[in-house]
Amino acid sequence: MKQKIVALAIAGLSGATFAQSNVAISGVLRVGVESVSAGGATVAGANMTSRSRVSDNGSNIRFAGTENLGNGLTAWWQMESAIGITDNQGSAAAPTAAAANATTLGTRNTAIGIKGAWGDFYVGKWDVHYNSGNTVDTVNGNDAFSSRAQVLNITHGNGAVATATGLGAANAFGGRFNNTISYVSPSLSGFAVAVRHSTSGTTLAGSGTGANEVTTAGLAAKSTIWALNPTYNNGPVTAFYSWMKVYNGGAVVGAGANATGNHLVGQRLGGAYTLPMGLKFGLVWDKNKIEVADGTASLAALGVVATGGSVGVHARRERTAWALPIQYVTGPHRINFAYASAGNLKTDVGTVNDSGAKALVLGYEYSLSKRTSVAVLYSAITNGANAAYDFRETSVNIAGGNGTGLAAGTDPRTFQLAVRHAF
Repeated sequence: MKQKIVALAIAGLSGATFAQSNVAISGVLRVGVESVSAGGATVAGANMTSRSRVSDNGSNIRFAGTENLGNGLTAWWQMESAIGITDNQGSAAAPTAAAANATTLGTRNTAIGIKGAWGDFYVGKWDVHYNSGNTVDTVNGNDAFSSRAQVLNITHGNGAVATATGLGAANAFGGRFNNTISYVSPSLSGFAVAVRHSTSGTTLAGSGTGANEVTTAGLAAKSTIWALNPTYNNGPVTAFYSWMKVYNGGAVVGAGANATGNHLVGQRLGGAYTLPMGLKFGLVWDKNKIEVADGTASLAALGVVATGGSVGVHARRERTAWALPIQYVTGPHRINFAYASAGNLKTDVGTVNDSGAKALVLGYEYSLSKRTSVAVLYSAITNGANAAYDFRETSVNIAGGNGTGLAAGTDPRTFQLAVRHAF
């Protein structure tokens, strides 16, 4: 619920007068008490015994404003920040008592733009690709459920176990990228398209930080990102397609003359239909691919199978996944169910046996009012013996919780009681 502050004149602050045509403050606080565990690891001692914790589920605060420029044009701005109300710092980082609540301004979608009948053009830090299916996924961040309830737990990565090359479980496709230039077309009978380009260096995990953009001998090659996202939303039907490519992701400054990074390509397609009774069925397909910078990467621990036996060096990996999100809403009650499945990793030298995973989500939310709700959630990922899919957010996944990374074959589980309040 937004509270508007219109044309405020504030005296006593260095004698200045501040005027703004339209400013809004909004946000949401989400927190859960949960029991988490991870068993079944193929590495001795890598399991996470059951434990209780309090987790922030993506709390945030947003300041936004608009100004009428005339001639059908509107200037707008937005600054959104994470609120770390527990020691896991919101979605910013893994749990750490030493840096508890070390969030800063503008950590989430923050931009300035101009919009009109021709569409919306804006520049800043913005979500790219990973959340493109929010209208299809039954859990999309506007509810009491945590990110552990999203199908992104499977579709966001490729489940590879971390290796010395760094091409591990952090293989995330999309993120909140810095230095993003966006154009969103006007909606025509429910159809619109977004085009985004980021000039930011990006790590392989897609965090939006990392490589230098300058292509100079002795420095890393430019890391850039392009994304295309057409959508359709009309009545009970919603559909989307999202394509993203990262050029030279994870290139390291000083790695040699014009050192290159890894090329990442992600594709996602989905749709959903909502019946008049409140039952919504969705389907999501996802495929991602990585081309390794130097042509070699180690997967020795995963037993990549090819002609001639097991090998551990490859230049490319890809995987395909799909998900079935279902939701039923009646009055203040909402029931969410999702099932997702990822296939084995495939490389240019063979297939990684037993490297797929399956995920199951079951949740119930009850709205106490328009702004406050409570929820109960069970979410489980079952990894193959050579897979390491984890809950998506670093702040709440198993790898971040135990500080040692997720071992092959480990199966994350969570049972959570949560509360949400929007303001």
